Amino acid sequence: MNLRTLTVLVVLLLVALFAALNWSLITAPAEINLVVTRISAPVGLILLAVIAFLSVLYFVFLAMIETSALLEVRRYAREVEQARKLADKAEASRFAELKKFLEVELGGLKSGQEGLREHVSNAVEEARGALSLEHDTLKSQHGELGQRIDGKAEMLKSELLGRLQRMEETLSADIERAGNTLSSYIGEVEDRLVGRIEEADNNDAI
Repeated sequence: MNLRTLTVLVVLLLVALFAALNWSLITAPAEINLVVTRISAPVGLILLAVIAFLSVLYFVFLAMIETSALLEVRRYAREVEQARKLADKAEASRFAELKKFLEVELGGLKSGQEGLREHVSNAVEEARGALSLEHDTLKSQHGELGQRIDGKAEMLKSELLGRLQRMEETLSADIERAGNTLSSYIGEVEDRLVGRIEEADNNDAI
């Protein structure tokens, strides 16, 4: 659990504690303007439900993004492993072909004249040089392929983490705004209740 998730949980616990301590005020009905009509409902309870919905949505999105990131990393790891196996197979196949070529050349030269020995030696040296060059080329290509795949995996991981961070920041800001709105509505409800109590006291006094 990272620091952002822990912070969100702490904020939710504080909101729950505040709601428990002021439950009677939160569940007190008030007149709500819905543009086309007016209804009487507990505003505090509605705001608590909105905060709970946003919190659940936040954790669902967080779990989806983390799962997607893990699946992408595993997929790229499998692709890297397959690419390495293909490179190893290609390298082994080329070694085998070169070995067969050398065996054929050596067999043909052994049955020839004595004057061809120098030519055989040169051919063997050229084949060895080509084998070494091919081996170096395969190693270089294998390294470049691994670096490209690793770089792509790192870039995707960084992009996913950046998206996750931005989403966490957006949801945290939404929750904070909802909390501020809840506090303002609760203050307004308290002011209305105090005003009505004072009005009732004044009427009783008259």
